[in-house]
Amino acid sequence: MDKILVFFFIFLGSDVLFSQNINGYNKILKIENLPFNKHEVRIYRKQATSIGLEMFRLSQDHMENWTCELYKTESTRNQQVTIKKSNTNSPKNIDLVWLKILDTNLLHLPQWKSIQYKLEKKNKEYFTEDGEIMSSKSTSTILDGVSYYVKIKNDKKENQFEYNNPESYLKIYPNVDELIFFKELLDVVSTEFKVFP
Repeated sequence: MDKILVFFFIFLGSDVLFSQNINGYNKILKIENLPFNKHEVRIYRKQATSIGLEMFRLSQDHMENWTCELYKTESTRNQQVTIKKSNTNSPKNIDLVWLKILDTNLLHLPQWKSIQYKLEKKNKEYFTEDGEIMSSKSTSTILDGVSYYVKIKNDKKENQFEYNNPESYLKIYPNVDELIFFKELLDVVSTEFKVFP
């Protein structure tokens, strides 16, 4: 019972932290009051070693008009941070692009912690420690890079999650489905909207 309770608090804590990150990023980008529509995806991209923050938004309003925007922080000469908002490339068949985005399984991708076990190598080496037989595992940790926070809604279905350095981890673990799907998402966004090259 204690283990279940601890897991519940860890799970709840990660969800709260994620919400705090999104709310903090919205505040930095000055979009706290920007409504989240029935069909919308927001992809936040944060560089680990800089104040650089970007957010790509594809959204369909109640009139079924699509909006493609990029919000970006920029540092001025006197160290002030300004926000630049621009319209991105708009594909000719944006409904098709929306389906391509949904086909990357964004509505089903789990939180990063749920796939940690896939990011370790079982060495098939065994040893005894304190009278207990243990197996040897090795993991790669990438400290510097890019974090992505994603929030998506399609009618009544919605999802949100954070992935740290997914492109770098995919090079090390090329068979992890979640990383493959996330890379597909970035490829669609880069190709169709010319953002996150």
